[in-house]
Amino acid sequence: MSEQRYDQKYMEIKPEQLENSKEVAQKISAILDDEKALQLKIIETNKQTIIADYFVIATGTSSTHIRSLADEVDMRMNEEAGRTPSRISGQGSRDWIIMDYDSVLVHIFNREARDYYKLERLWGDGRSIISADIKLDVGADTDIDDRDLEDLAKLDEETDLD
Repeated sequence: MSEQRYDQKYMEIKPEQLENSKEVAQKISAILDDEKALQLKIIETNKQTIIADYFVIATGTSSTHIRSLADEVDMRMNEEAGRTPSRISGQGSRDWIIMDYDSVLVHIFNREARDYYKLERLWGDGRSIISADIKLDVGADTDIDDRDLEDLAKLDEETDLD
């Protein structure tokens, strides 16, 4: 990765700096990246809907990992940014948890649910802000395996957000 990882910049943000939706989405993405979420993506949706300004979409490797990701986002956003979600849906689900941070919706899926619901395609008119897993330098030491790279290539083909 680059000298200063993308997410390190947002881990240092103080609560008073998290004033806009994009910063909240980036902070959440950084937390998910720290916790080994896969296929991270932020989509700007404020031109398509009034539901939220941004969607943060991530994939967990198991139902336990999905719950752990949601718990970590909840805990760290509260501790580090003084923010709690107004609602969390799907905590008993093994497939998909949604966290509502008002102007930012966080979707944490398992692989099958993400492939089925295809939120990137549904909200394809939105501008993609980041795919954290793709921001790799050649030869970088990472935890991403060949299956992740195959999934990312497949996801990029399906979403065609450019």
